[in-house]
Amino acid sequence: MTGRVIRAKGRMFTVVAAGREYQCEVLKKVKQTEGVTPVAVGDEVDFAFDEPGPGAITAVHERTSKFSRPRVGEENKGIEQVIAANVDQLVIVVSVGRPKFKQYLIDRFSVAAVKGHLSAVVVINKIDLKHKVDLEHVQEIYAAVDIPVTLTSCDDGRGLDDLREILKDHESILVGHSGVGKSSLLNAIQPGLQLRTNEVSDATNKGTHTTTTIELYPLQFGGYVVDTPGLKVMGLWDLDKYELENLFPEFKPYLGQCKFARCSHVHEPECAVKQAVSDREVFAERYESYVRIRNDL
Repeated sequence: MTGRVIRAKGRMFTVVAAGREYQCEVLKKVKQTEGVTPVAVGDEVDFAFDEPGPGAITAVHERTSKFSRPRVGEENKGIEQVIAANVDQLVIVVSVGRPKFKQYLIDRFSVAAVKGHLSAVVVINKIDLKHKVDLEHVQEIYAAVDIPVTLTSCDDGRGLDDLREILKDHESILVGHSGVGKSSLLNAIQPGLQLRTNEVSDATNKGTHTTTTIELYPLQFGGYVVDTPGLKVMGLWDLDKYELENLFPEFKPYLGQCKFARCSHVHEPECAVKQAVSDREVFAERYESYVRIRNDL
């Protein structure tokens, strides 16, 4: 049989086929690395099932898109963690405070979106809180690279209709740090989901993980959405330093115009990208993110 993975929890995967859910494990021969499964939520898979189960996933179909990162932990070095596959939209959720706004995180996620063949959307949540974030400037920055920015508040309802329109008829994955309000936003736009939420710690100003299962949920107004555990570390998978420049679309008009053919756009003289930043043709905040990400690679 062929079906789609809609839920992943530990070693078990829920596969939907012909309107029925099947609980499945992964055959050892399908595993690419000992102890690591190549199956992710959103995957189309072949599986076998005999009552009472569980079934066995026997093959994973080729993916059209993915959101992934390097697996966390020293023992997992060099191993890719695919969090969701075959979705079309990465919804990057940040907050103006509790936890604090981090534009650099938006840019890391936007790079992962381009790399994984996903369109990106930014949602800035908790706008009911007092804050010092220049929201108009942030919207200008991302409008320049065709990334929509939506402002939301679960407390007073601002932006929730806009969020519904963003998600409608798309298959989206919500990502961001713990505590930014991903699950709360989904509960607000579709209360029947009843996803677990938690408060941000007063001591650390950071959220705690409340989503432990990765799941693809149908939306009543059309489309599907994946809620993910908050990511404390957002590494970038299989990314070369010299590939990074192509993942910042605002750099493209200037590539090939630098004095040096293998320009890093960081320290070389007569760099067209740095000149564009000086001329305010490229936003300095985005360039600073580029340099920081490049240094991390």
